Amino acid sequence: MRRTPYLIQLAWYTLEFHRHHTCTHCTRSGWCSAVQVARTRLTAWYRYRP
Repeated sequence: MRRTPYLIQLAWYTLEFHRHHTCTHCTRSGWCSAVQVARTRLTAWYRYRP
């Protein structure tokens, strides 16, 4: 069984957290750079994972 890389796990936790809460970096419009980074990281991992 393959293990999920740590950065991918953190990306999932980031998205899960932002689904229910806001952080100090969230803007009033709901945009957060942490969410954008997490989405990009997950997309790249799904596209290029071994």
